[in-house]
Amino acid sequence: MRLHAGQQRFILWALAAAVVALALTSLILLRLGLYYWNASDYPGADQFGKNYLYKITPQVELRQDAAYHSNDPFPAIYNYYSSGFRLGPEARAQGACIEMMKASRFAWVIERDMSVTLCDTPKGRMIFVTRIFSLSLH
Repeated sequence: MRLHAGQQRFILWALAAAVVALALTSLILLRLGLYYWNASDYPGADQFGKNYLYKITPQVELRQDAAYHSNDPFPAIYNYYSSGFRLGPEARAQGACIEMMKASRFAWVIERDMSVTLCDTPKGRMIFVTRIFSLSLH
């Protein structure tokens, strides 16, 4: 069966539109992913390091560990993480450190965990952030 010239043009335009839509969707998802992973950076803090770890078994998991130093007041940093990420009040406190954490599930298979440890030191505040994004199929 031979296609008419009009049908061939329609198929080419449809394929081109599909490729453009796929490219735009990929760029949007990439941008949202970058925003998500960079959102935990405390504004103006010195970053000591950020590690990304991933594993595939027994479940797909992407983990981010980061450490920061800031001279901002302790309550300002606490409020940034507690309110901004809805971590709520501290889960544990020991000495000059507090830990806030939250675990949530999205769409029944996506788990998001976040833990922030905030320590008051004589030279400023130390911030340790762990975020885990996993796909749980069981």
